[in-house]
Amino acid sequence: MKTQKDLDLVSAFCEDGQRPALGELYKRYAHLVVGLCLDYLKDRAAAQDATMEIFEKVTLKVCNQPLESFRAWLFYTSRNHCIDRLRKQMREREKKVAYNNSQSVESVAEERPLSEERLEQLPMALARLPEQQAICVKLFYLQGKSYQEVSDITGYDAKQVKSYLQNGRRNLRNTLK
Repeated sequence: MKTQKDLDLVSAFCEDGQRPALGELYKRYAHLVVGLCLDYLKDRAAAQDATMEIFEKVTLKVCNQPLESFRAWLFYTSRNHCIDRLRKQMREREKKVAYNNSQSVESVAEERPLSEERLEQLPMALARLPEQQAICVKLFYLQGKSYQEVSDITGYDAKQVKSYLQNGRRNLRNTLK
């Protein structure tokens, strides 16, 4: 039975420190882990890197796990690793977008600082905006929320938030001229 052989190899590695036993498990499952990672990550190089990271993790964690099936545990571990990696990439992209947006807002503000008169007109100009635009502009620019946070608070999807912000900026600019 293959599962038993897998568990024997795990035992040999954990109890006797036989590294070749782990090498055998790698030979058996690396191509399957690469395939699983490729399904999630959509990039062959990233999938191969993730596979190496997963087997490093396996080396550290396999001895502390009560295993009935090494294969099932490996796939569960691999899936979670890929999901964590995708979440990290999403957070990094959101930070980058938020940073780029804050930079563009600051550069626009530096180009044309609001005069006292225009600052006094701002609340009235915001009140004239359609409700969706006003909410998004206030959350994003005045409260410093990210696109995702505005989306979560308002229930609008990210594309709607971006559209409301773009139209809101344009309408404010026209109103404050």
